[in-house]
Amino acid sequence: MSAPAQSPDVPIFKQGRMESQEQAKIESASKNLFTAGDALKLAEVKEQLKRTSCQLDLPAPKTARLTAREICASARNGHLRVGWAYFCNKCEDWHINLAGGYSLTTNGAVATCYHVVQPVHEIRDGCLVAADEAGNVFPVKEILAANRYSDACIVQVEGSGFKPLPLNTNAQPGDAVYCYSDPLDHRGYFSDGIVNRFYQFPGRRPFSAPRSAGFAPMRLNVSTDWAPGSSGSAVLDEYANVIGHVSTIATVSEEEDLDAGVVRFPGPTMIVFHEAVAARDVLLLIKPPK
Repeated sequence: MSAPAQSPDVPIFKQGRMESQEQAKIESASKNLFTAGDALKLAEVKEQLKRTSCQLDLPAPKTARLTAREICASARNGHLRVGWAYFCNKCEDWHINLAGGYSLTTNGAVATCYHVVQPVHEIRDGCLVAADEAGNVFPVKEILAANRYSDACIVQVEGSGFKPLPLNTNAQPGDAVYCYSDPLDHRGYFSDGIVNRFYQFPGRRPFSAPRSAGFAPMRLNVSTDWAPGSSGSAVLDEYANVIGHVSTIATVSEEEDLDAGVVRFPGPTMIVFHEAVAARDVLLLIKPPK
């Protein structure tokens, strides 16, 4: 008799060949949605990314402190993979490129990064899809609101019964935070850390744009772990409220001179910065319901 390594309700993610089988199922389901015209396609995405606001009825922030186990379960329940199913410019194969997202409402409003949804040049044709932790695939029907300066976007996923995560702007450096994401195809990776700092990029406002918070995005550094594939995944506080979502990761190395400053090469990594979009900038996309 073999003993389990985990509690009965803990999911076991497939890695390697078994993960490829699950990926193939997602690819097949996504291609069917594209063929049937059920998901938002390339031309529509480009147009709808111009939308700047939407109306949503959001759940109130939670106030009961949870254990790390409970936060992980909440994060997993609210997590969705969001991204492109597409044909590229180089071959006739069908490709899938999914990152992270999180439910805002029970009826399928999902937040993610602008750069997750923004079409890239290698996409010849395709559509936006979402997948839950069980591998069920849903069409993205609409982009509700987006802001490329803040790297925030809200999409409408077809379906119901989603598990929303409340947004919370009451955070400060030193607070404990958590992140559940899929870094480098390592599904269901959960880590903890703290809020390191808040900062802004006021220079991102174009000269022609009005002065507003939407063009001065708020960012936070946190010490949780993530990597490519994590973009758009929720960063949560001790109550399982979302205080931000994954945007970028940057390693900073010391540079050394080889020949009087003519040739330079990177030295060892000095620090890794994890940059998250603040929940404030998601809220700036949302108007309260009438």
